[in-house]
Amino acid sequence: MKYFQRIITAILLLLLPILINAQKSVKLEGTWQLVSQTENGMDHPIEGRHIKLLTKSHYSWARQDKKHLVDLLSKETQHDSITAYHDAYAAGTYKVSGDKYIETAEFFYAPEYIGKPVEFKFKLEGDRWYISGHFSHYNGDKKIDEVKLDQVWKRID
Repeated sequence: MKYFQRIITAILLLLLPILINAQKSVKLEGTWQLVSQTENGMDHPIEGRHIKLLTKSHYSWARQDKKHLVDLLSKETQHDSITAYHDAYAAGTYKVSGDKYIETAEFFYAPEYIGKPVEFKFKLEGDRWYISGHFSHYNGDKKIDEVKLDQVWKRID
Protein backbone atom coordinates (compact mmCIF):
# COMPACT_ATOMS: atom_id res chain seq x y z
CA MET A 1 0.00 0.00 0.00
CA LYS A 2 2.83 2.43 0.86
CA TYR A 3 4.46 1.63 -2.48
CA PHE A 4 1.24 2.56 -4.30
CA GLN A 5 0.97 5.85 -2.35
CA ARG A 6 4.58 6.73 -3.26
CA ILE A 7 3.90 6.11 -6.94
CA ILE A 8 0.78 8.32 -6.86
CA THR A 9 2.72 11.04 -5.01
CA ALA A 10 5.57 10.89 -7.53
CA ILE A 11 3.15 11.14 -10.47
CA LEU A 12 1.40 14.13 -8.90
CA LEU A 13 4.74 15.87 -8.29
CA LEU A 14 5.71 15.30 -11.92
CA LEU A 15 2.39 16.69 -13.13
CA LEU A 16 2.45 19.76 -10.86
CA PRO A 17 4.58 21.98 -13.18
CA ILE A 18 2.31 21.12 -16.12
CA LEU A 19 -0.78 22.00 -14.12
CA ILE A 20 0.76 25.27 -12.91
CA ASN A 21 1.72 26.32 -16.47
CA ALA A 22 -1.71 25.42 -17.79
CA GLN A 23 -3.33 27.47 -15.05
CA LYS A 24 -1.16 30.53 -15.86
CA SER A 25 -2.11 30.38 -19.51
CA VAL A 26 -5.81 30.21 -18.61
CA LYS A 27 -5.47 33.24 -16.33
CA LEU A 28 -4.00 35.29 -19.21
CA GLU A 29 -6.98 34.73 -21.48
CA GLY A 30 -9.11 37.83 -21.79
CA THR A 31 -8.88 41.49 -22.71
CA TRP A 32 -6.14 43.75 -21.37
CA GLN A 33 -5.44 47.48 -21.57
CA LEU A 34 -1.94 48.94 -21.27
CA VAL A 35 -1.79 51.27 -18.26
CA SER A 36 1.95 52.03 -17.93
CA GLN A 37 5.29 51.30 -19.53
CA THR A 38 8.96 52.12 -19.20
CA GLU A 39 11.84 51.75 -21.63
CA ASN A 40 15.28 51.33 -20.09
CA GLY A 41 13.83 52.35 -16.72
CA MET A 42 12.38 55.66 -17.93
CA ASP A 43 8.66 56.40 -18.25
CA HIS A 44 7.50 55.98 -21.82
CA PRO A 45 4.24 57.79 -22.60
CA ILE A 46 1.36 55.67 -23.79
CA GLU A 47 0.04 57.18 -26.99
CA GLY A 48 -3.60 56.38 -27.54
CA ARG A 49 -5.30 53.26 -26.26
CA HIS A 50 -3.60 49.86 -26.37
CA ILE A 51 -5.75 46.73 -26.15
CA LYS A 52 -4.50 43.14 -26.16
CA LEU A 53 -6.84 40.16 -26.58
CA LEU A 54 -5.63 36.70 -25.56
CA THR A 55 -7.19 33.33 -26.33
CA LYS A 56 -5.66 29.99 -25.31
CA SER A 57 -2.89 30.26 -27.91
CA HIS A 58 -3.27 33.50 -29.88
CA TYR A 59 -3.05 37.21 -29.21
CA SER A 60 -4.15 40.33 -31.00
CA TRP A 61 -2.94 43.80 -30.09
CA ALA A 62 -4.02 47.18 -31.44
CA ARG A 63 -3.30 50.81 -30.65
CA GLN A 64 -5.28 53.81 -31.74
CA ASP A 65 -4.83 57.43 -30.73
CA LYS A 66 -8.22 59.06 -31.34
CA LYS A 67 -6.99 62.61 -30.65
CA HIS A 68 -4.09 62.19 -33.07
CA LEU A 69 -6.46 60.71 -35.65
CA VAL A 70 -8.92 63.62 -35.37
CA ASP A 71 -6.12 66.21 -35.47
CA LEU A 72 -4.61 64.73 -38.65
CA LEU A 73 -7.95 64.37 -40.41
CA SER A 74 -8.85 68.00 -39.61
CA LYS A 75 -5.87 69.14 -41.73
CA GLU A 76 -7.67 67.74 -44.77
CA THR A 77 -4.52 66.91 -46.73
CA GLN A 78 -3.99 63.61 -48.52
CA HIS A 79 -0.73 62.93 -46.66
CA ASP A 80 -2.25 63.61 -43.24
CA SER A 81 -5.30 61.48 -44.06
CA ILE A 82 -3.07 58.54 -45.01
CA THR A 83 -0.91 59.05 -41.91
CA ALA A 84 -4.01 59.23 -39.69
CA TYR A 85 -4.97 55.67 -40.50
CA HIS A 86 -1.55 54.22 -39.73
CA ASP A 87 -2.28 52.74 -36.33
CA ALA A 88 -0.30 49.97 -34.69
CA TYR A 89 -1.42 46.37 -34.60
CA ALA A 90 -0.04 42.87 -34.17
CA ALA A 91 -1.43 39.37 -33.98
CA GLY A 92 0.07 35.94 -33.67
CA THR A 93 0.66 33.10 -31.28
CA TYR A 94 1.92 33.04 -27.72
CA LYS A 95 3.00 30.45 -25.24
CA VAL A 96 3.63 30.40 -21.52
CA SER A 97 6.46 28.46 -19.94
CA GLY A 98 6.84 28.95 -16.20
CA ASP A 99 7.13 32.71 -15.71
CA LYS A 100 7.93 33.33 -19.39
CA TYR A 101 5.47 34.74 -21.92
CA ILE A 102 6.64 34.41 -25.55
CA GLU A 103 4.88 36.13 -28.46
CA THR A 104 5.52 35.44 -32.12
CA ALA A 105 3.92 37.88 -34.54
CA GLU A 106 2.19 36.53 -37.63
CA PHE A 107 0.82 39.98 -38.51
CA PHE A 108 2.58 43.24 -37.61
CA TYR A 109 2.40 46.79 -38.92
CA ALA A 110 6.20 46.69 -39.37
CA PRO A 111 7.03 43.54 -41.39
CA GLU A 112 10.53 43.06 -39.95
CA TYR A 113 8.97 41.79 -36.69
CA ILE A 114 6.96 38.99 -38.30
CA GLY A 115 8.16 35.58 -37.17
CA LYS A 116 10.55 36.90 -34.51
CA PRO A 117 9.66 35.62 -31.02
CA VAL A 118 9.76 38.13 -28.17
CA GLU A 119 10.18 36.75 -24.66
CA PHE A 120 9.07 38.44 -21.45
CA LYS A 121 9.05 37.43 -17.80
CA PHE A 122 5.62 37.99 -16.32
CA LYS A 123 3.59 37.91 -13.16
CA LEU A 124 -0.09 38.31 -12.41
CA GLU A 125 -1.34 40.21 -9.36
CA GLY A 126 -5.10 40.61 -9.18
CA ASP A 127 -6.23 42.36 -12.35
CA ARG A 128 -2.67 43.45 -13.26
CA TRP A 129 -0.31 41.68 -15.66
CA TYR A 130 3.33 42.75 -15.38
CA ILE A 131 5.71 41.93 -18.21
CA SER A 132 9.41 42.65 -18.48
CA GLY A 133 11.92 41.83 -21.18
CA HIS A 134 14.09 43.10 -23.97
CA PHE A 135 12.56 44.39 -27.19
CA SER A 136 14.69 44.86 -30.29
CA HIS A 137 14.24 47.63 -32.83
CA TYR A 138 15.00 46.87 -36.47
CA ASN A 139 15.67 48.76 -39.65
CA GLY A 140 14.68 46.21 -42.25
CA ASP A 141 16.25 42.96 -41.07
CA LYS A 142 19.11 44.75 -39.28
CA LYS A 143 18.82 45.02 -35.48
CA ILE A 144 19.64 48.62 -34.56
CA ASP A 145 19.14 48.54 -30.78
CA GLU A 146 17.44 46.84 -27.89
CA VAL A 147 15.49 48.34 -25.01
CA LYS A 148 14.41 46.92 -21.67
CA LEU A 149 10.65 47.11 -21.79
CA ASP A 150 8.45 46.94 -18.69
CA GLN A 151 4.69 47.12 -19.09
CA VAL A 152 1.67 46.91 -16.84
CA TRP A 153 -1.62 45.76 -18.34
CA LYS A 154 -4.99 45.88 -16.60
CA ARG A 155 -7.61 43.21 -17.23
CA ILE A 156 -10.76 44.83 -18.60
CA ASP A 157 -12.63 41.59 -19.39
